[in-house]
Amino acid sequence: MDTFFEQIIAVKKTGKEIAAISGIWLLAFVLCFLAVMFMAYIGSLAFLLIAGILFGAFKLCVRFNIEYEYIVTNGTMDIDKIISKSSRKRIVSFELSTVSSIEKFNPALLARANQKDVLTACNVTDPNAYIMAFSTEGKGTKHLVFSPDERVKGAIIKFVPKFISNSAFK
Repeated sequence: MDTFFEQIIAVKKTGKEIAAISGIWLLAFVLCFLAVMFMAYIGSLAFLLIAGILFGAFKLCVRFNIEYEYIVTNGTMDIDKIISKSSRKRIVSFELSTVSSIEKFNPALLARANQKDVLTACNVTDPNAYIMAFSTEGKGTKHLVFSPDERVKGAIIKFVPKFISNSAFK
């Protein structure tokens, strides 16, 4: 029998992201104001310019809407990054049999790992976050910070090595 579970996690915006969105809109409105001020010089092109500025600001701001999708299929785990519910990018795909540890996430655990080997696929402040170490061919050990629900946890436990499944997700 095939195993297939998926879960989507929406990432909350940080203060930096909210400030960036506010800055984008502030800059857009300043540019629109300048276009109106110089309307006598650029004529009816100003309306196209204003529409382009507002459309560009909108397209930039929706890029901050990020979700992650966890997919467990027959012993393989895939993590996809979904941007603005329109584009999808595969972040990582690995066999659950290569998992070497699963433990409750603590920000101090990141100090042990090389930052380029850590993949974050959830809100780091989530109290239900876990960190999982796994091996990939030719790339060494990676660490995944993620926040699975009970269904995905159950699917993961079926395929990780037995010495890990007994202590995982406690």
